[in-house]
Amino acid sequence: MQPFAHEPALAERVKDAIVEAIVEGVYRPGERLAQEDLAQRLGVSRQPVSHALNVLKEQGILIEFGRKGLTVAPVRSDHLVQLYQVRGRLDALAAGLAAQNVRDGVAVPTELAGLERLIVAQTEAVSGNFQGKVDADVAFHVGIYRLSGNPTIEEMARPQWVHFRRTMQVVLAEPSAHSPVWRQHQEIYQAILAGDADLAERLAFNHAESAAAKTAARLRLEEISKESKP
Repeated sequence: MQPFAHEPALAERVKDAIVEAIVEGVYRPGERLAQEDLAQRLGVSRQPVSHALNVLKEQGILIEFGRKGLTVAPVRSDHLVQLYQVRGRLDALAAGLAAQNVRDGVAVPTELAGLERLIVAQTEAVSGNFQGKVDADVAFHVGIYRLSGNPTIEEMARPQWVHFRRTMQVVLAEPSAHSPVWRQHQEIYQAILAGDADLAERLAFNHAESAAAKTAARLRLEEISKESKP
């Protein structure tokens, strides 16, 4: 048997780099991603770039758009609502299980401490890097997934986080949204810390529903505006 090449690992790194660029707004919806340009920017051959682009197309992050080729997919309100219908229930399940683990004395203290540090840092933050706020939001929810003790929840959610991160940009782009989001996070955390599974589930589900409703409303306005233009 011949040893495997390291190309798949390189393609994964290329994919992650492209995703980060999309999430950070380097590449905007509708913008073309050319293999040659990406390979040059990343200092790699075209093969791992081609593989990464195909994976991102399968995930719905990139779409074919006529002669432009592969472009960054728009964040659509209908797709967002569908994603959050699933995420709301995953978040609720994770929060409920996390609260049960606290109540049963099996929660990992370092994971609880990590969530508390995030909350303190973000509730006290009056300014800061926008991308850092998005990353902190992701870290909070992933922290609850891990605190749940059920790794399947994170495994199921992981492929969709790039979509959620893009929608978070829509929400957190409004400066006034940051504080309410983290007040809700704190309420979820306090319910988990109290071992109240029912309350933790309800708060986590409502948090996801609220985020979905607000973001979808903003996206619909943008979609209507674009459709009305000649």
